[in-house]
Amino acid sequence: MISFERFKEGEMPYAKLAQFGLTQEMIDDLPSVVLTRMLSSRESPILPIVTVNQDGEKVMSEARIALVRLDDGTVDVALSPKWETHDLSAFSENQQRALLGGKVIVTEIEGKGDCYVQYDDTISQVMSVPVGVIRHNIGLIERDFSISSKQTDDITKGKIIQLADERGNITSLGVDLQAITGLRAADGDAIAWQREAKADQLPEYNFGIYGCWKTDDNGSMTYVAEKDFTPEMQAEMRRQGQQNAAGQAMRQMHV
Repeated sequence: MISFERFKEGEMPYAKLAQFGLTQEMIDDLPSVVLTRMLSSRESPILPIVTVNQDGEKVMSEARIALVRLDDGTVDVALSPKWETHDLSAFSENQQRALLGGKVIVTEIEGKGDCYVQYDDTISQVMSVPVGVIRHNIGLIERDFSISSKQTDDITKGKIIQLADERGNITSLGVDLQAITGLRAADGDAIAWQREAKADQLPEYNFGIYGCWKTDDNGSMTYVAEKDFTPEMQAEMRRQGQQNAAGQAMRQMHV
């Protein structure tokens, strides 16, 4: 059974994350869209992590992180190593337009056969997963929900389907290669599903209580403690503070 579980904030496994060099302060300072993504069973952007090799030496690397619930009810983390990239220019103009428009397409990738292909604008990379992998997960969904053959065909082709329960509540489901299972659910219609996907775009600087997460042009994130802020970062923090103060003043004028 595929789970689209939403974790509670208090379930964040700080001790486990600290084993990979991610302190509680660093996690709490992540952009809110990243925390929401992780608490919604989705993977984080690429983050810097520390592991230990067989000789006991620390190794710096990068990985996406997802929360997973174990059989005993506790929460652990799963690491997804940084994947190989595809050059967007390798696709046809029509395919490029579809990918940049947020669509998931099915196309043949040399050496892999038919694949779902998706452009991740938070990391400026094209991702691909063999169709057979996601089709298997779609088959698991069919066992848990009343999905028609047409809906199965639609989602297999990369379209977003809408499911309604007995109370009329709508859940949208579609292929999203950023999700652990390759499928993502959202409360609401297909428009809500697409809106949630766009909410993942990250700013270059995300200032928190203890420091700042900086996102580079490739979507990789690095953490900078407040004491290590550069003059550029200090100036940006002041600018954002002034902008937020001005926005708050405008809202109060219209109350």
